[in-house]
Amino acid sequence: MMHRVEGAGITIQYDLQYKQVKHINLRVRPDGRIFVSAHRGVPQRVIDTFVLSKADWIRKVLERQQKQSFQPPKQYFDREEICGVIMAACEKVYPHFAKRGISYPKIKFRNMVSRWGSCHPGKGILTFNTALMYAPVECIEYVAAHEFTHFLQPNHSRQFYEELEKVCPDWRVRRQALKEISIRER
Repeated sequence: MMHRVEGAGITIQYDLQYKQVKHINLRVRPDGRIFVSAHRGVPQRVIDTFVLSKADWIRKVLERQQKQSFQPPKQYFDREEICGVIMAACEKVYPHFAKRGISYPKIKFRNMVSRWGSCHPGKGILTFNTALMYAPVECIEYVAAHEFTHFLQPNHSRQFYEELEKVCPDWRVRRQALKEISIRER
C-alpha cells in the first residue's frame, strides 16, 4: 500500500509491504520507486521516521540512477542452462563442506528480487536466483560457496567470512563483481 511522508522540505512516496522481517527494509528500484518492508507490529510513525531518516541516501541513489544510462546486463547463460551451471558450482565447492560433515543439500531455483541465493540450514535447502545467468561463472561459484558456508555459520559473523575465505580466498573480488549486476526489474 502506498504511503507518503513529508518532512525537512522533502516528500517521499513509498510502497509499504508487511512481512515477517526483523528490521525495516528500504529499497529504491531502478525505476525510482521506493519500497519498504516492515513487520506488521511496527507502528506507522516509526516507519515514517525511518524513511525520513534515509532521505539523503534516497536522494543520492535517485540522482545516481538518473545519471546512469540503462544498459542491459550481459547474459552469460540462458534460462535452461543456468540450473546446470549452478549445480556444477555447487558440486565444485561441496567437497570442502563434505569434509566438515555437511550433507549435500536439496537445491532449488527461483527468481528472486534482492538476493542471489539463500540457505535454510535447518531444512538442508539452498535456493539460487535464476538471474545468476547474468553473472560469470566465478561469481556463481562465489554464491555457491557463500550459501554452503551458512551450513557452518548461519550468520554473517567474522567466523562466517573466515570459513568462506578457506574455500573462496578471493570472495571480496567476486562479491564486488556481483554488485555491478542489477537483479531487479528484469
